Amino acid sequence: MNALRLLITAGAAFYVAVFLAQVARDGSVADQALAGVVLLAAVAGLTWMRDELTLRRYETALLWVMVLGFLAYAAARALGVFA
Repeated sequence: MNALRLLITAGAAFYVAVFLAQVARDGSVADQALAGVVLLAAVAGLTWMRDELTLRRYETALLWVMVLGFLAYAAARALGVFA
């Protein structure tokens, strides 16, 4: 399990670097990059938890945040908020 935790953490660090490179190239994506970094940190942090019950609760909460985020985006897109 340690190797898997290390790989997930390394992958998250790689994508944080990608987000930072995108911000350096185009500053208008800073908000999206910040949201991506926060989500990556949350997911990578979950892998280092020891308590299974707390881990399950956080995973479920994060899953619902993602589902509701997609639903909000779809609703906003359907209403013409996003082009």
